[in-house]
Amino acid sequence: MSSDSTLRRPLNVVQLGAPPKGERGLIEGLVTAPVRWTYADGSNQDAVAQALRHADVFVGAVLTNKMVRHASRLRLVALAAAGYEKIDAEAVPTGCVVVNAYEHEAPIAEYVMMAAVALDHEVVEADRALRRNDWSMWLFRRPPYRELLHRTMGVIGLGHIGRRVLRLARAYDMRLTAVSRRAPDQATCRELGLDWAGGVSALPRLLEESDFVVVATPLNNETMGLIGRDELARMKRTAYLINPARGPIVDEEALYVALRDREIAGAAIDVWWRYPEGDEDGIPPSRFPFADLNNVLMTPHISGGTSGTAQRRARVVAENIDRFYRGEPLRNVVASLSRA
Repeated sequence: MSSDSTLRRPLNVVQLGAPPKGERGLIEGLVTAPVRWTYADGSNQDAVAQALRHADVFVGAVLTNKMVRHASRLRLVALAAAGYEKIDAEAVPTGCVVVNAYEHEAPIAEYVMMAAVALDHEVVEADRALRRNDWSMWLFRRPPYRELLHRTMGVIGLGHIGRRVLRLARAYDMRLTAVSRRAPDQATCRELGLDWAGGVSALPRLLEESDFVVVATPLNNETMGLIGRDELARMKRTAYLINPARGPIVDEEALYVALRDREIAGAAIDVWWRYPEGDEDGIPPSRFPFADLNNVLMTPHISGGTSGTAQRRARVVAENIDRFYRGEPLRNVVASLSRA
């Protein structure tokens, strides 16, 4: 990767977001290369376009043609996030490389295991009942609860998140299966403790066998609507779906109906089909009333939102900016978007 480092001039870096108050931003403070740092309001694309007029590097998770119409010098787009579905491929200038940052797999895997335990032990329902002085969930007044021991966890996707989930699930002595775009070899299966693994064509088998189905694949043209009515119908009536990936990977209406009609036991949903714009509130996360169902654990896209994730991602972005300045190979290049 070449850069303008031979000129020995500072890099012009533009970052989406409000400028920090009284101190340098997290990423800005970690960069060692000489930079001129500018913050741009992401809600105003005209202002972003003006800021990018002389930018070498853009730090942000959204990129449109309108934003880059003057960005003739832009050579690096760095995302402090893993998902890049909001980067318009047509907006990436010729000669520009797009890089992303993961570093969220540890908290997301923790969320998955938390959700699996909470759903299986009916923790949320028990909590709500006891707050009403309702003892119907008491051990001596209902059938025994279940446990994760020796149950089957099926993971869709073997990237950073999927592998971390499998690592934690092994500690629960669960049976592990997985599918991914490319079926892993036997050595990888042994390393991950998988009972079996396959390509996407093996998804029906995974759905039929799993007690917990974890969605851990990126959202793209191939995965949009990957889990629909037919796929949910293959799951056990006692099985749970856990989605910390992206909402549209699962068909919204099909999931609601499956949960409402108890075609599956329940779900943990951290990612949605609707989100607020800016600071607005009162926006339902779906056009269907998931909140009326008592077999759903609902969270507002928080599974990866830890301080540790932010710090680790900042280090990755800062390292890539420094590498770009020195003309060194970059980390986490998104080949499908880069036009260098």
